[in-house]
Amino acid sequence: MSIPSHLVSTASLISRAFPDGITEASYLPLLAVLYPHMADEHLVEVVSQLTGLDRGVVLNDVYAAGAGVGLAPDSVAAVRARLVSAGLGKWGLED
Repeated sequence: MSIPSHLVSTASLISRAFPDGITEASYLPLLAVLYPHMADEHLVEVVSQLTGLDRGVVLNDVYAAGAGVGLAPDSVAAVRARLVSAGLGKWGLED
C-alpha cells in the first residue's frame, strides 16, 4: 500500500480506529464522518487504499455518504466515537 504523504495521518487515524479493518457496517458511516473534512478525491484515495475497493465504487459511496443516503444516525455516532477515541480531534488540527 502506498499512501501519499499528505494522507498518511488520515490512514493512521482510520487504522487506529479500525485495527481489524473497516467493516461493512462501518464503511458508509466512516465516509459520512470524514466527508466534511476532506476533499472527495483524498477521501476516495485513502479509503480505497485501506479497503482494496475500486476507486470508482468508493467515489460513488462518498457521494452517497455525503448526502446521508441510507445512514442510521446511531451507526454514524458509533463510528465518530471510534474516530474520536483514535484522535479525530488532533487529526482535525493538523495542516
